[in-house]
Amino acid sequence: MIATVWRVAGVGFSLLILLFAALLSGATPDQYVFLNSPVGDLTIGFAVRTDDLTVLLLAVVGVIATCVQVYSLGYLHQRAASYHALVTLFTAAMVTVVVSDSLFFLLIGWEVMGACSYLLIGHYWERRDARSGAVKAFLMTRFADVGFLFGIFVLGLGAHTFRISEIDPARISPGVLTTGTLLLLVGVVGKSAQVPLQTWLPDAMPGPSPVSALIHAATMVAAGVFLIARMYNVFSASTTTLTVLAIVACVTMLFAALCASAAVEVKRVLAWSTVSQLAIMFSALSLGTADGRHAALFHLVTHAAFKGLLFLCAGVLLHQVGSAALVVLRRYTRRGKLRKALQVTFLTMTVGLAALAGVPGFAGFFSKDTVIEAAWEKAHDGSVVGWVVLVSVCLTAALTAFYCVRLWLWTFFRTPALAGGIGAFEDGDAAADLDEPDSSKLRDAPWVMLAPLVLLAVAAIALGYADGVHLNWVIGLISTALVLLGALPAYSLWRRGADPRPVLVEREFGVDPAYHGLVVVPVRWLAKLTVAGDRDVVGAYVRAIGRTGTLASQGLRRLQTGNVQTYLTAAVIGVVALALLAGVIGS
Repeated sequence: MIATVWRVAGVGFSLLILLFAALLSGATPDQYVFLNSPVGDLTIGFAVRTDDLTVLLLAVVGVIATCVQVYSLGYLHQRAASYHALVTLFTAAMVTVVVSDSLFFLLIGWEVMGACSYLLIGHYWERRDARSGAVKAFLMTRFADVGFLFGIFVLGLGAHTFRISEIDPARISPGVLTTGTLLLLVGVVGKSAQVPLQTWLPDAMPGPSPVSALIHAATMVAAGVFLIARMYNVFSASTTTLTVLAIVACVTMLFAALCASAAVEVKRVLAWSTVSQLAIMFSALSLGTADGRHAALFHLVTHAAFKGLLFLCAGVLLHQVGSAALVVLRRYTRRGKLRKALQVTFLTMTVGLAALAGVPGFAGFFSKDTVIEAAWEKAHDGSVVGWVVLVSVCLTAALTAFYCVRLWLWTFFRTPALAGGIGAFEDGDAAADLDEPDSSKLRDAPWVMLAPLVLLAVAAIALGYADGVHLNWVIGLISTALVLLGALPAYSLWRRGADPRPVLVEREFGVDPAYHGLVVVPVRWLAKLTVAGDRDVVGAYVRAIGRTGTLASQGLRRLQTGNVQTYLTAAVIGVVALALLAGVIGS
């Protein structure tokens, strides 16, 4: 009964967000202030804001949240009440971030999202990897949020207001502006899983697949892109901050794309893909131009559609097959049984991967081209940042096509070659391709799960045309060539039954072991030192005081013999000693 109430409430709340976005569409931008408290020359309070950016993000959040809530009706039945309640709260927290015009009000939604993500990633708490992933996500994002909190104070005090719409970068000294925006950027890097705080997002994959879709498509990681777009006049006023953002974004997009190219589990490939695609959005924002901001938001919207679709498709694979590991899925590809049994999932996942790869005609093609065009315009003006962003995005586009084709082929198609190629999943077992698991009961998911896939697949195509087709044909041809440059090697390797994965890349460049050595080991050492200090120093003093009292009481007890003669002797000796002492002092 309680689970049913929360299911209805979750779907209803998501639809209410869509209704709210529809009502605000075309309306005059407005602001509403409440709970103001004057503190000296500052006014600390809450405020909400409705403008085009608010409507756009509300529509994205509403659509993805509705699809996730409906999909979850057929996907998840374990602890359903708490799950749907947390998903609803998670969605409400993102809505708070979107409508907020106060840095403190935004902070509330920002932190509630972090708490909800911890609880949802650890939904299957009986699994060790789910618990570890949840703790890792919580610690890394909370660490980054310390910088975010200080950034709010620095900017608010420097601008004499905590209202986002009233922060004027011209009234803030350059040093304060740079410091404040860099501190906010620390929180953004943590929330959106950018280098060097990127590893929590792939490790969050043990959570339910609908949660992954919500986190990657419309909440949590998208909040960082939204924040910079919302405060773009403030961030673009600091050249140093934009340069740092460009460096972080370019390093992240290439790093994550390489990791995705070597991942051997569907959800982990998609997770690294999200890190890379978010970096593309940040690189567009780092250009500091209106076209860059527009390109970032356009890619944010298209990415929400095809990435939400892909994670829900991965959920179908987990739900129907029982695993999303490539080594398991490829055993169902003999005679195309996986494609035939899961036809809707196959077709919609194909659409999602095509959009992610940037295949012409799909939404991702148009949004990526918008980013490349904005970077080209900036580079054409002689900007070094523009050139770095342009080259990085082009290389990432080719790598994206590579891992999308690799994932598609190894998941749904049997390689013409026998297993045993370089880096093949079965490591030389030529008979592995002949291993055919029982697929007689393999069926596609129920329609309550497939309907959101179809809707998002349509969006992954149609959203590319929503902004009008403003295609630069030269850039379009270059982008198409980059897709082919990435797709052809993936196809060639698949035909040979090979999947070479360099050790360094497969181990994700050893970042987690480096974190373990640089952070975990010193922290554990300090913890042991603290415990030892408390036990052997502080505790020793406490125990010594107690022991001293015990010994003193034992000594005094020995004096109480009960013998009157002993007491009189002690009294006489005491009187004589006092008399002698008085004589000495008097002389």
